[in-house]
This record gives sequence, structure tokens and C-alpha cells, in this order.
Amino acid sequence: MLCAAAAAGAEQFLIGDEAERVYVPYYGGGGYEAVRCMEVIRVTDGLVAGEITRWEWYGGELEETTGKFNRFRVRLCHTSRSELAPPYSANYEGRTPTQVFYADPASITTQIRTWFGFDLRPTFHYDGTNNLIVEVWWAGDDNGGGYVFTAYVPNQLRCLLSSVKNGVPQDGYPDEGLACYWLHYMRVTLSPDAVEPTSLGRVKAIYR
Repeated sequence: MLCAAAAAGAEQFLIGDEAERVYVPYYGGGGYEAVRCMEVIRVTDGLVAGEITRWEWYGGELEETTGKFNRFRVRLCHTSRSELAPPYSANYEGRTPTQVFYADPASITTQIRTWFGFDLRPTFHYDGTNNLIVEVWWAGDDNGGGYVFTAYVPNQLRCLLSSVKNGVPQDGYPDEGLACYWLHYMRVTLSPDAVEPTSLGRVKAIYR
């Protein structure tokens, strides 16, 4: 789904929806000490080939919260897979994921129904042909953080998740993970590749 352009030459694409809210991956309370969360965006979700410059998530509806997360990273990687399965590394299909954001610590504020996220360093070129993995991974926190909106996608294992809680690894952290029917509500800022004009014009996105 396409929304208004963020800047000249850039467009914003919405992935998922705000069907429900969940606590991962931006939550360090309740004993959570580390979280690894991988999701797959499909070509049919509407992204087009181009340079991704920013990635965002949509804050929940409970309250404004701020958390600090140690060794915080965001990674992107092309894949042919439309669903995810353990271990994490298998979903890269031999590719090396690109780390597009890192901070130690990262201070993250989630506001009520407000977009938050990161300018990518470096930017990432999406080829428009493969599906795309986005992965958030942090280890160590100050017990802060909040909820984000997430779509429940029945019969689509779009998310792989694991954590450390109260000192105990959950779901095979850090290498395995548990596949689940989640897809966070996300916004991607992208500068589309130039294409030759046609009589039909350029297709910007797949509308749903």
C-alpha cells in the first residue's frame, strides 16, 4: 500500500495493518533481557525496486514509553522465502544480511499511534523481485519500551521470534526461533528506481 511521499523522489509504503498490538520487539519489561525478531515482507505487499532510506513501526495505544536497548541492530536481506522457519540463518539462503542500523544503546520512544523508526545507515537497495527480510535484534535493556501494532496473518508464518526472559533463553534464542502468524505494521520510505516510461505509466505499488 502506498501513502504520501516523505520527500522529493521518495515514497512511503505501508506493510501489514493495525489489527492488534504486541510487546515485541520493543519491550524490555516483564523480565525480557534480549529479543530477536525476524519478519518477511512479500513482493505482493507492495514494495517496488529502489533505495530504502528509512524503516518505521507504529506505536501502540497504551501510553508513551521510552526504553534503552543495548547492542541494538536492524538488518535487511533478500530471500525467496514467503514464510519463515527455524533457524534464522536458513532464511538468508546463503546471503549475508546487511546491518542498516546499530546503536549501543538505542533510546527508543514509542508514542500512541505514532510512527517511529530509523534512517538507514547504509541505505539498502531492494531489487523488487525477491521477498525481503527485516530483523530487529537487541541484547540488554533498562526494562523500558512499549507496544507496537501488528497484523495477525492466519496461515502465514511471517515472523520468527525468540528471547531471553529472566535469564532463560526462550524458543531457541539466539539461533533458532519460533515461527508465528505475525506481521508488524510498518512503513518503508523508498526512492524507486527510474524506469523507462510506457503508455501505461509506472506502476508505483500494488493497492490492496
